[in-house]
Amino acid sequence: MSTGRERLLSDSRVALERQIRTSANVDFADRLFAAWLLGVDKFPFDDTVELQTLVVERTRSYRQVAALGFAALRMSPSCSFRSELCEALVWLSQRPMTIVNTMAGFVLDPVALLGIASGIRCCGDAKVEELASNWMLRVLSARANLPMVAPWEQCLIAAVGYRLQLPNASTVPSAPNIADCRLALRARGALPQTHVADSRADEAHLLPLLLGDSEEELGFARSVIRAAAFDVLKNGTVASGVVGEPNRIESRATAEKGAGPVKKVFVSYSWDTDEHQQRVRQLVDDLRGYGFNATMDLYEPNPPEGLPKWMIKNIRESDYVLMIITETYRKRCEGEEEPGKGKGVKWETGLMIRQIYQNEFVNGKFLPVVLNKSDVAAMPSVFAGDVYFDVSKPTELERLVRLMSDQPEYVAPPIGRVPVLPPRNSSNATKAEPENNGG
Repeated sequence: MSTGRERLLSDSRVALERQIRTSANVDFADRLFAAWLLGVDKFPFDDTVELQTLVVERTRSYRQVAALGFAALRMSPSCSFRSELCEALVWLSQRPMTIVNTMAGFVLDPVALLGIASGIRCCGDAKVEELASNWMLRVLSARANLPMVAPWEQCLIAAVGYRLQLPNASTVPSAPNIADCRLALRARGALPQTHVADSRADEAHLLPLLLGDSEEELGFARSVIRAAAFDVLKNGTVASGVVGEPNRIESRATAEKGAGPVKKVFVSYSWDTDEHQQRVRQLVDDLRGYGFNATMDLYEPNPPEGLPKWMIKNIRESDYVLMIITETYRKRCEGEEEPGKGKGVKWETGLMIRQIYQNEFVNGKFLPVVLNKSDVAAMPSVFAGDVYFDVSKPTELERLVRLMSDQPEYVAPPIGRVPVLPPRNSSNATKAEPENNGG
């Protein structure tokens, strides 16, 4: 039976949901922000037509650019409108900070800035990313002069700096009354992970925010953030639903290993095109945001030990190696590439195949990943039949994160007692009466 506290929490979540649904003046960027933070299962809406119109018509406002950014983040690392996104970011980077001595709207809009920052990271063009990141630096400098900025807005601005890895980025405010912001944004990889003690403290601060009789009027964005924080808290509870208590239901492997160190992930890929390379980098960034020590050659371009030894070290010491499958990758893996080309992939896949051979073809470490469904046809024969991950789908990226973090979507319930079931033909069964023939 639910406790009084659980009923109050449930009522609070319902009230937040009602406020989100009935909020006025909510545009496309706001709805995409909600879908990203809450998840499409909690905030479902069909954005296909509106997104297509936005992409095709190329109408421009900073809020529309933010909407493109949130949409690209939802599709990450696969995005069908990168060229339009880059064009929009270039347009925005030419906008002035002030208009007739008045601060431009985007400077005062932290939700839009987070959407724009998301678009910058997903655009896949290094030059556009540099141009737009420099523009964002100027915006944040202009914001530094604003008086009395709300702490929850400062939290979103810290997420902007973290997402773009900007120098002198804002620190995450520590005020107890924005614990919901910290929890929700960390859960989505928009803020760096923190020590477990700080996380527990935020959970403790969140409960009074959800249970209290505050007269605080929450706008749409803050209501979304608080609802998302509630969901984070609820997802970390025991299976019985005691909200706010630590989760004690673990897989056997997790229970045996304890919290353990941060998992190390190495990404092996072929340099097909610049766009492909940037999409791989986006995947690595996403994984780092989810708490993995993920790396690729772009982040360590000149290792002191030399590339061959660096590749051996990463393949040997990583907990998981992700192979980004394309036709070019397959050719280099199977020795069909012309001599002198793709030596890195040839070396890496050779090391992997030898390790699988030594393990008598038992493989839980080398995971095939595709960025486009069509690339499944290019699966190298040695990995044919292995489970692969099509991370162009958000659900598949979650499945990959669950596997590598040992957090299964479904955990088998405890095994109960075998019931005692007497045989149907036991001696206690009623015997048939003899038939009376009248004699």
